Amino acid sequence: MAKPLGLRNDETIRSIAGRSKAYFVLIVMVSVIPGFLEGFDGSLFQFAAPYVVQNIQAAPAMLGVLATGYAVGMALFSMIGGILFDKFSVKYTILISVTIFAVFTLVSGLARSLATLIIARLLVGIGIGMFQPAIIAFLGDIFPKTRSRSISVFGVIYGAGIFFAPYIISPFLPHIQVPFVISGILAVLSLVAFYLIVPKTYKKVEKHRIGMKGILNKNVCILSVAILLYGISLFGYLGFYSQYLLKVQSIHPIQAAAISSMYGLGALISTFPIGMLADKIGRKHVVRLASLLLLISGVGMFSVGRDLTALSIFTFVFGAGNGFVGLAAALGQDSVKEQLTGIVTGWLFFLFNIGAMLGGPVFAAFLPIGFVKSGIVTLGVSSLLSFILTLFAGSGVQTRTVSTPDPTRINN
Repeated sequence: MAKPLGLRNDETIRSIAGRSKAYFVLIVMVSVIPGFLEGFDGSLFQFAAPYVVQNIQAAPAMLGVLATGYAVGMALFSMIGGILFDKFSVKYTILISVTIFAVFTLVSGLARSLATLIIARLLVGIGIGMFQPAIIAFLGDIFPKTRSRSISVFGVIYGAGIFFAPYIISPFLPHIQVPFVISGILAVLSLVAFYLIVPKTYKKVEKHRIGMKGILNKNVCILSVAILLYGISLFGYLGFYSQYLLKVQSIHPIQAAAISSMYGLGALISTFPIGMLADKIGRKHVVRLASLLLLISGVGMFSVGRDLTALSIFTFVFGAGNGFVGLAAALGQDSVKEQLTGIVTGWLFFLFNIGAMLGGPVFAAFLPIGFVKSGIVTLGVSSLLSFILTLFAGSGVQTRTVSTPDPTRINN
């Protein structure tokens, strides 16, 4: 009996793409499943966070610490994920990272102490930090001419995870163990599918020295600061928005779940069309558009009080701007040579996650002036600065180098 393609040594993703478009699409879809897991776990924890800290008898301020620990894990390993894409096997990088994620998303739901929970969220972040840039670099590199829409597939799947998580967890509240068990089971199923379906080898490549030289041009520097500011905005939202809905505005959990899910629905519906638009009219223009959406919605969510309709609309628009990270990564990939695709992606995700580390503490630092003002400062001001920076970004398009296959090296 023939081995599954994922276990064979004589196939590469590129060779399959030339022979079977359907199987190639299947490989891509299996490869982005970790995006669903990331969105599902993040939304799950965000919505359950008030009950999680209550179960371990921790102060609400610990929400910021937990969000920061999660972001620290992602930041520490984002560069590693990008470098591993350029140097080693994409398949084994993703398998290892999703395994780490699977174990510690489960521990997140079962934790009975603050120390255990902090460690679990740190390690969930490490798993995500490795597979995020590896998958984004893979999607961008394999479809260079349409990389915005290719990368947006990850965003769509990520949005689906965010959208479904509140509906899955709300019937169980205040008991949060079962949804995290579901997250762990989904991760295991993803591992099995990825192991059996995705070939060990991505493409035959020429050896290159990997370093930072060549990536820190004007465009990448602008995108670096802009994406760091988005990390602050997003993780301020993820760390405190459910607390704002449930405790500050005293919205019923079912209604709060519906509002929170609008972020995922916005990402689910809007990310791919926005990616297509970027490939059509230019990525720099759509990076600015996404940044503007984040600015409008970031201020709006904390300016409308208990108006459920307005909260839903602004949360949806914030989700629609979710494609900013992928668009910035695509524009960054456009700005460097082909052999630096992985490292520039890892660099941008590293800075995004540095911003993510700051998001929770920044929001918490402004809480003494009020929850609303803290939200407007954390999401609104950071989004405004990010938008201004994107106005100075160029198209970044360089002539792509074509690698000469080296039969002695076929990893990645």
